[in-house]
This record gives sequence, C-alpha cells and structure tokens, in this order.
Amino acid sequence: MYYFVNEYLYDKNSGIEHAEFKRLQLFKHLHVPAKLVTREYNPMLHRIITKFGLESDDVVNMFDFFQGAVELDTDQAKIQRAAINFRYEIEPDPTISKVYRGDLLNNRVLFIAGTYGQLNVVESFDRYQNLIRAEQWDWRGFKSCIKYYDADRKVIREEYLNPEGTVVIEAAYGSDGIAQSDMTYIRLVNYQGEDYYFYNIEELFDFFLSELDKQQTPGENAYIADRPLTTYKPVMNIPGTSRKFIYLPMVQTEAEANDKNRSYILATGKLNPIYEYAFAKKNIDKLSGIIVATKAQQADIADRVEKIIHADVPVIAIPAATVPGPQTTPTSKKDQIIFVGRLGNGKGIVRLIDMFQQIHNKLTTLKLLIYGYGEAEASARQEAKNLGIEDVVDFKDYQVDLKSAYAESKLFVTTTETDVEPLAMTEAASFGLPMAAFDIPYGPREVIHDGWNGLLFRDGELKEMAEGIVALLKDPQRLEEYGTNAKKTAEQFSDAEIGKLWQEKIITDGVRK
Repeated sequence: MYYFVNEYLYDKNSGIEHAEFKRLQLFKHLHVPAKLVTREYNPMLHRIITKFGLESDDVVNMFDFFQGAVELDTDQAKIQRAAINFRYEIEPDPTISKVYRGDLLNNRVLFIAGTYGQLNVVESFDRYQNLIRAEQWDWRGFKSCIKYYDADRKVIREEYLNPEGTVVIEAAYGSDGIAQSDMTYIRLVNYQGEDYYFYNIEELFDFFLSELDKQQTPGENAYIADRPLTTYKPVMNIPGTSRKFIYLPMVQTEAEANDKNRSYILATGKLNPIYEYAFAKKNIDKLSGIIVATKAQQADIADRVEKIIHADVPVIAIPAATVPGPQTTPTSKKDQIIFVGRLGNGKGIVRLIDMFQQIHNKLTTLKLLIYGYGEAEASARQEAKNLGIEDVVDFKDYQVDLKSAYAESKLFVTTTETDVEPLAMTEAASFGLPMAAFDIPYGPREVIHDGWNGLLFRDGELKEMAEGIVALLKDPQRLEEYGTNAKKTAEQFSDAEIGKLWQEKIITDGVRK
C-alpha cells in the first residue's frame, strides 16, 4: 500500500493537496493501491472529499482510525437524535434552532449547511448563559466528539466517540484551546485492550502511523510525506522496513542576501527550518528517497546530499503536475487572461495587479480573472481599487472545476516570487493557453519555453512583462502558435507520461528498501 501523508484536507486546499489528488487518481489508473492519510480531526471530511472526486475508501484519517470509523456508511442524523428535552420551548430554524427553558437559552442546534436538517453541532448553556458543552456530529451520521468549555469559551477537554457512542479518545487542552496542536494530554482508551497516553497530537500521530503500518502488508508499505512541517518527522520515524519518502513541494532554502535574482541555492544555501530535521546527517539515511518536482531541484539537492551531508539517498524528479492530456478548446475566446493559485504572501498577487494596470492602459477591455484564496487577497483588492481598475479585475475565489475558465481565457499569467512548478500552469497549458511568468527558481522554466509557448521575464520586470503580454495579445497568429505549442508541452505532463516515471522510479524499481 502507498500512503500519501498530509495534515488535513479542507474545503479550500493548497497545491500540496491538489497534487495528492492527482497522484491518487494516477495510482488508480496504474492499479496500484494507494490512500491519502490525514492527521486532523474533521467531522466533515467525508463530505469534503466527494467535492474532489474522492471516495471514503481513498482516505484514512487518524481519528477515524481510532474511532473505528474508517469504513462507515453515510447516514443522516436529524434533530430527533439530539440530546435535548423536547418538552422545552423550541424555536425552530433551518440553520440554528434554539431550545429555551423558561427565559434562558438551554441549547442551540446547528444544522449542516446545504442539508435539510442534518445535525452538525448541539450546544448546551449553563444558567449564566455560558457555552459549556458542544456535541459534534460526523457527516456520516454519528456523534463523534464532545467538547467542554471554560467561561472564556476555550476548549478545555474533548471526548471522541466511536459510532456506538463509546469514548475512545480523551484530550485535555492548554494554551488557547483552539487548535489540536494545543492538546496537552491525550488518552487512547482501551485500544486493543490497553490504554495509551500522549502529551500532544504529534505523539499520537507517531503511534497512529506505526499502527497503520501493521495493517494489510506490514513492513511492505511505502509512505510519501507531503507536508514538511507536520509529516516529515513522523513518517521518517515509522519503525520497520516500509519505505519512506519525502516530497519537496516548495523552495527549501532562504534567498541569498542581496541576491536580486533570488537564486535560492539549494546546493549550498541555508535551509528553511522546516526542512532541517529531514536533511540532518543523523536522520536523512532513514529515507528511501527524496522526491522533487523539477530536474533543477533534483540536481541541486542531489549535490547538497552528496557534498554537504555526505549521504547516499536517491533524489528523484517526478512532476507534481499531471493532466489528462491536451484538451479540446473553443476557437473563440473571451477578452480575459487568468491567474490560478493561492493568494498567499510570496505569490506576488499585489504586483500582479500593478502589472495588469499597465496592460489595461493599452488594452482597456481586457479583464484579469483571479482564482484562488489566501491572506493577500484583501491587499490585492485594495490595490485594484487604488489603481481604479477594480471593474476589470475579477476575484473569483477558490473553484474546483476550472475547465470553462481555462477554455475561455486567452493567456495564463503569474507573478509569483516563489513557487515550484505551479500546478495551474500545466493545467493552463493543456487548454492551449500561452503562459507568462517570471523566471524564478525551480518552476516556470521547465514548463514555459520563452518565445515558443509563452513568455519568461527576469523576476520583478513588471513593465517588460506587461509590454510582452500586450504585444502577444495583439498578435493573434503568434498567440495561436504559442497555444498550439502549450498543448504539446502538456503532453509531457500527461497522466501517461508521469505514470511511467512513478512506475519506473518508485513502484517497480523500489529505489531503496
């Protein structure tokens, strides 16, 4: 079994999760058993995964595992199953129903959005109207967690239940009592006839992975840790002979001081702290291999492993971005260009707005569509307003299905400062979109061939990029030629081609046991 290990899956996900979704589908096509593994408790997990074309059997969550709920049919829990006194006065509402005992609020019953009365949370209040208890219902129809609160509405204790209603995990909280990382005490109750104790969720996760490895094919599994901060160390410390890999989803070193080219020298640069454990001399030999997205990364990291760490660990280049192949697209396009990606700091979203304002001065009817979410969105919106172009910059939020958006656009553009092989870039190429980007490390150059399927510029050359895009959009023949070549590029990232790499480098070869 191949396990792709992550921390969480949300309604809105990053490139790490989308790469995992693509990889899982690819392994299915190869008839290789694989599952996603997540750490965080999420009662809506099995609703969320359907949004991304996944099935319950595709995912193993740590809490599901200990709750005995990995394989569970979906039911619908209605208000009749809530722990409330139906003799009290009930104020019904399709979103939140309230239960009163005299003049005091006794309960609030929250329903899952988009459903007809399916239970989400049942809250209980004391005589001072403090929230003291909340029952969380799983999407699949069982009460899965009970939270207890202090007077400041901080979680102080939790109980996790199995579908039969028995407590299987107890947890106590310190700090702010908000995130599961605030857990200070965890008791795994009567697990295989014994109680186990942990001081934090990281220790529980370590134990979970070691138990997971005992399932089906003990010692013959393969783990790929995808999220550096929370999964590298636990995966590397799984006991036994199962293979362990880490996938490097982003730039791993800090930029050299006064380096205008932002070269991020992986061979010799200072490691980002989240990678220090994996690349430490005493730890790196636990790995069966290091997987990266680009050949440039592969060369530099292999150099670092050999010359600085003096280790013998294979570095394998397998693109994270895969597409079915070139897509059929309409001949007519809307007057728009598109960006798809996380709107995070370091992604260059504000300077994308600045650059587009220069394009708008020349092509006044052209629109910029921005698909994504993140902390930089507010600043980008304000910048568009400040520049007076908010009517031609359209923030479209996070969308799962982008086929129409790609098919109807003329060009894909990104001004990101740090991004290793943006997934959206290869998706755009498959729809025949010419691409424009800065020539930053370890990404665009392996997809964009300047003057053939798109445009590459030195990092920060906003004026030059704007001028280049305007010239390209004004030249329909060259635009069509670049689009045709973009589809040819997409063939290199097709499921069939990337599948061959996985088969050769990881699945068949085994790299190293």
